[in-house]
Amino acid sequence: MNRPRLLPPPVFVLMIGSTCWGLTWIWLKHIESLGVGPVLLSIIAYGAQFLICLPWVLPELRRWRQTPDERPIAGHWLLLLALLSGVSGIGFTVAMVYGDVIRSVLLFFLLPAWGVLMGHVFLREPLTLKRLLTLALALGGAFILLAPDLRLGLKPADLAALVAGVALAAANVLFRYLQNEPMVVKLSVMQFGGAAFGLLIWLFLPEPTHAITLNGLLQSALYGVSLLLGAMVATQYAVERLPAGRSSVLMTLELVVASGTALWIGREHPGMLVWLGGGLIVAAALIEASTQAESSSNATAAPRPS
Repeated sequence: MNRPRLLPPPVFVLMIGSTCWGLTWIWLKHIESLGVGPVLLSIIAYGAQFLICLPWVLPELRRWRQTPDERPIAGHWLLLLALLSGVSGIGFTVAMVYGDVIRSVLLFFLLPAWGVLMGHVFLREPLTLKRLLTLALALGGAFILLAPDLRLGLKPADLAALVAGVALAAANVLFRYLQNEPMVVKLSVMQFGGAAFGLLIWLFLPEPTHAITLNGLLQSALYGVSLLLGAMVATQYAVERLPAGRSSVLMTLELVVASGTALWIGREHPGMLVWLGGGLIVAAALIEASTQAESSSNATAAPRPS
């Protein structure tokens, strides 16, 4: 008699994953101090992940080749997912390394605004009053954060955080479109995209290499296969098992952890505009989470078509 597998509770797993995301900046800045720039760091981290996960991916790819009439994912969706994941991963790393942590993570966390827009355009999700409020609060918070710098142009780290957030929101929409596909395949596509897109950037815009240390290279790989991989797997595991609204609320823990550690360890001193803009962005995330929770409950309560 087969015993049922004991799986960890998804709420606990998502809290761990969000905490890991909030702590990534500490290791990223340390690796940069060892001479490894954020692009090369990403190439090594995502490449090491891809190699580690390959034994679990190959059986899925063999099955995919053996059943051409039942191939779950079209090639162009794979390429798009790889591209979006690469842009998001590289942008996030650049923002965390070169930017103010609190400011960068808030700009990256404009996901509710981009999610509302892309969900409406690509998934035909309705623009309810709550979702319009989400959009207004998130974009208003971003304007408050960026307004003092608009005349001089956006800082590279701010731009990287914004682009990374847009790319991640688009990747999330694509994930929802491909929700019936194996997680291990989608995860490997994300890893390949991070390494390949990083390599493309590094070839055309190479980073200085004179200060690179062996310790920095080894820690880049270790970061990829431990903290980064753990955060990615934990998030995907939990999001697939939790209502969208609940997971969105729990993921705001990343903001709390990143901001708290930046104040404590990084000794950052954000001004009043950062707190005000950040408060609006967090409020937008919570409102969008409640909207998703209502949508999930309505979908659950709806009768099945006969």
